[in-house]
Amino acid sequence: MGDLRISGLASGMDTDLMVQSLMRVERLKVDRYEQSKQLALWKQEAYNNMNRMFANFILNTRKDMGLTKIGSTGIATGVSYARLDYVRKASATDESKALVSATSEAVNGSFELDIIKLAKGASLTSEKLSQDDKFGTHMELKLSADGESIEISNDDGITMKDIARAINNAKQGVSASFEVDSYGQGALIVQTSETGENTKIELQVLDGGVGDKTFIDQFKSTSAQGEDALVKFNGVEMKYHTNDIKLNGVNIQLRDIGKVDVKVETNVEGIMDKIKKLIDDYNELVDKVSGAVGEKKYSSYHPLSMEEKKAMHEEDVKLWEERSKSGLLNRDESLQRMLQNIRNDLYKSVEGLEGKFKNITQIGITTEKYARGATGGKLEIDEEKLRNAILEDPEGVMELLFKEEDKDLKDSKGIITGIYDNIIDGMKSIIDKSGPGQDADLLRNVKANILIDFVTKKSSISDIDREVLNTDRRIDDLNAALLRKENAYYAKFANMEQMLQQMYSQSNWLSQQLMG
Repeated sequence: MGDLRISGLASGMDTDLMVQSLMRVERLKVDRYEQSKQLALWKQEAYNNMNRMFANFILNTRKDMGLTKIGSTGIATGVSYARLDYVRKASATDESKALVSATSEAVNGSFELDIIKLAKGASLTSEKLSQDDKFGTHMELKLSADGESIEISNDDGITMKDIARAINNAKQGVSASFEVDSYGQGALIVQTSETGENTKIELQVLDGGVGDKTFIDQFKSTSAQGEDALVKFNGVEMKYHTNDIKLNGVNIQLRDIGKVDVKVETNVEGIMDKIKKLIDDYNELVDKVSGAVGEKKYSSYHPLSMEEKKAMHEEDVKLWEERSKSGLLNRDESLQRMLQNIRNDLYKSVEGLEGKFKNITQIGITTEKYARGATGGKLEIDEEKLRNAILEDPEGVMELLFKEEDKDLKDSKGIITGIYDNIIDGMKSIIDKSGPGQDADLLRNVKANILIDFVTKKSSISDIDREVLNTDRRIDDLNAALLRKENAYYAKFANMEQMLQQMYSQSNWLSQQLMG
């Protein structure tokens, strides 16, 4: 518990007010360190927001361009530019007979498909039965020559619904159903999940007692075999186990018998739309980065202390903090270097390409013309030139943009791949300065090892974190020194009060002596 201070009894002075006035000047140094710390934390937040924007740009544009796909487990996997399935598009003259879609192996052209027979699974159907018919209280069925047997028991007697339920629960690639009409009549249908001649059902009763023969007698046949699909491709007969087939790089879902013409052509507008959106997203990114780098800095607006905030209106505090936060990344070295590296790489000729195009200008993409006040680095599209390039060599366009780097060949990465790599380099530099914040998982989705150098070389402590820690230590030292100084002031005033009290006592004694 602190000392109880009763001040000013002898002097009549408000020593508390005087000490606080003296200490207010002394605390200015602490306030400056607090302001420095707050600026560092604001800058860290600005860096983390910037890296979050970079990460989302890379992840979203890769996804939009089909370069990553999310699997059923939620994990993203990379897709090579050479395997993009939207570069070509396929169409069928009669979609009631076949649905088609192009794969990355499809080539422009057309062919005739004559669907003679659809693939079917093996299927057994019972005679019409009542839902109340029962077949003993225990039965052991076998569905195929190599399948496991299925045991069914019901003390009240086994119904067709019991049998269907047991077959489905066995999960042997065979399903069963017993649906009844309004009169309680129905048929047991047993069928394979797969199609083709290799699929078979053999229904046997291995054990069961009374009523088993009656159950088997409900089927005209106790075995069945599936059928292959039969098609003619440009007059040549071909057989498939399934109705989902692949011909000439085209996925085909067979739906009905008959003839259908299939056409494959370059998906010009589809590719155009994707590239245009990518360029729009990139230009928006450049605008935001350039805006942060060029944002005006108001050096006279410092972070407000609690006392300063209390003395101001809420709106004034808000406006003041907007100014004090402005320009936090003004002329930031990491961001400026990243933008400059991107600009330098845009016009490089890409080496080791198999397609017709080696330079981005050949496909109608250039940087914006210089204009006073423009940020620079944004891209513009000559749509007619890009459309013609896609028509001429669509794979070459995608290769120029998205080719991965050949480690043995200099300048061999595609234009957009180079942009991604330069952004990732900038992100690493920012991570060293500010850390990953709350976005470590997001950053790893961009590149799995993006935090390796930060962890190994920086020991997971960013430059700003280290700066804040050092500032906190300095603030603690200053506060301890201020407390000592404050106590010293109080001690001096207490000593003065004591001396005044003694002087007043002596004066009173002399006065009493003289009056006596």
